[in-house]
Amino acid sequence: MDFEFCGLHFSEKNGILSAGAFGEADCDIPVSDIRIAGENISTQTPAKQPFAPESRALRFVKEEREKDRLTVMQENEFCRTETVFERHGGGVSVCVQVENISGRELVLENVAVLNLSGISFARRENTYIYRFYNSHHCECQPRRISLDQAGLFETGHRTYKRIYGFNAGSWPCKEELPQAILEDEKNQRFLLFQIESCGGWYWEIAENNGGKLYLTLSGGNFSFTNWKKRLAPGEKYSSRKVSLCVGESLNDVIQKMTLYRRDTAKFSAADSGLPVIFNEYMYFSWDSPEEEKTRALVPVAAECGADIYVIDCGWHDEVDGTKIYPYVGKWRESKTRYPHGVKNITDYIRSFGMKAGLWIEPEVVGSLSGEEYPEDAYIRTNGQRVLVAGRYFLDYRHPEVRRRMSNAIARMVEEYGAQYIKVDCNQDCGVGTEVESDSCGEGLEQTSEAFWEWLQEQREKYPSVIFESCASGGMRTDWQSLRVSSVMSASDQVNYDKFPYIIANIFSAALPEQAAFWSYPVIDGRYEEPAGRPTDSEVVMNMVNASMGRMHLASDLKKLTERQRAWVKEGVAFAKSQNGFRRRAVPFLPFGFAKFGDKKAAVGLLDENKMLLAVWNFDEEEISVPLNGYGATDCSVVYPQASGAIVDLRGEALHVHMDKKTAAIIEIKLRR
Repeated sequence: MDFEFCGLHFSEKNGILSAGAFGEADCDIPVSDIRIAGENISTQTPAKQPFAPESRALRFVKEEREKDRLTVMQENEFCRTETVFERHGGGVSVCVQVENISGRELVLENVAVLNLSGISFARRENTYIYRFYNSHHCECQPRRISLDQAGLFETGHRTYKRIYGFNAGSWPCKEELPQAILEDEKNQRFLLFQIESCGGWYWEIAENNGGKLYLTLSGGNFSFTNWKKRLAPGEKYSSRKVSLCVGESLNDVIQKMTLYRRDTAKFSAADSGLPVIFNEYMYFSWDSPEEEKTRALVPVAAECGADIYVIDCGWHDEVDGTKIYPYVGKWRESKTRYPHGVKNITDYIRSFGMKAGLWIEPEVVGSLSGEEYPEDAYIRTNGQRVLVAGRYFLDYRHPEVRRRMSNAIARMVEEYGAQYIKVDCNQDCGVGTEVESDSCGEGLEQTSEAFWEWLQEQREKYPSVIFESCASGGMRTDWQSLRVSSVMSASDQVNYDKFPYIIANIFSAALPEQAAFWSYPVIDGRYEEPAGRPTDSEVVMNMVNASMGRMHLASDLKKLTERQRAWVKEGVAFAKSQNGFRRRAVPFLPFGFAKFGDKKAAVGLLDENKMLLAVWNFDEEEISVPLNGYGATDCSVVYPQASGAIVDLRGEALHVHMDKKTAAIIEIKLRR
């Protein structure tokens, strides 16, 4: 039996149903697979994850189809699985439920949510993978390498080599995003997959026993993320989701995944207006906000057009900003920093027509804070609390954690007047917790789920409050986290002229209407010398940076000249004017992915009628932007309107002449 669903090909052979990506399924690995402790592994190395013994492999039972949903049922003597495929936007999500149908307890060591074969019909030197490397200040940095160069070259004999990615810890993106793109260069086919997990995840590309390539995706496993799950007879386990889409070009698969994400997002109505946010942290208060400093800047932020004013880390502690983090956890206003009370200053912010925001890091408690929880309320390994950078980690399965932190949110909203809460996560707890868990990895899975459930409860309790998602910048750029986060901090990059290398790539991982970028036109000397600053070009580039997504305006705007402040106001007004467009637009990467040090960068957003294209020139005399197939009919610089950039359309390309180390946003009319 052969059939198709959402661009995937399914084929049954010898009772096993396999799934293929770029063509017909051509390997004998079931569409979903399970590894059970104590059972034989039918390959010579257990490092490869999807190989159950042939005699115990999951056998196809039946499939059920509705309009946008496919359910595949498989079974062996131990387990029954239901793998559910659902079409959303331009892609498909997949999850699997495993039921123990045996008479004994089973220990699951891996649940492969999806196995795909047929991922390469070209030679392996012509099949490429894009891995999305990620870290603090350098988020979303894809690199393209052939399977051959990655070591999975063709030998005519079996190979034990795998190409794989995984994460263990509560920062799912500390080294790499849980997504990748496969490119069949010869046949111009692309596959983008993501694992929707704020915690452990694993993917693998390798050869099956017949020498054909497969891709397997899972939330975690015993070998690499310390995950295992005990199932009593009759008990069920539901996996994390994975999702994927196929397309004919890099832009095509990114655009399709954008539509998938938009269709599956569950954003709060409180943020539907996409307000501009001023956050005083960057290049102003850092970790040491003070009442008088805030009072001085509020009128300027309002004059520039900000809708929300956020007081970041430090409003809650009496200690010096250089040693604040081991003391966090009480979440009560600082009488030293705000002698008249935080409510007094949030009322002041509202008197200028802005909403007021506060920062919190709810998953940790400082080791020097004096706050004590029951021992089983902490993330623990090897009998001890996990301690990182002076902070312990809280387990949101515990009722006392949920009670105290719910009280903290209530205090911030009802007593201190917060209408916007920046939810931050600045440490990684490591492999997970052994408390009330079959394994540390399973404990991490449970605690991360409990945290997001708790946060959703807060959103429902305070429907008019906006909750931002931040993780030391972009350490949680995973779709489990982002699906419910209407605004997320894409990066804490402090160099305005490096930010474009992140902005040019980030829409491959997050939606344009949620990804927030800093604009800090006034440099204070903490990271760069302030002499002669701000320059006009710095102000403009900062505003271009922030205008393509959600704007996080920052820095001491009082120091701007009248001309520079006018550019800030113009940039804020322009960003607001594009909110409706931003919510329906899909990304366009004219040069592919950007890399740090490139002489130019560009990223576009487009719908059926127009494209907004941000162009950054670092060291080029002229920039030629290919627009093949988009039917460009006209172009003009829309920010800054007084730009010295000259743009013209010639053939299938946009030609841009502008000064070096500056930027502009260009509107291009389309006839598609």
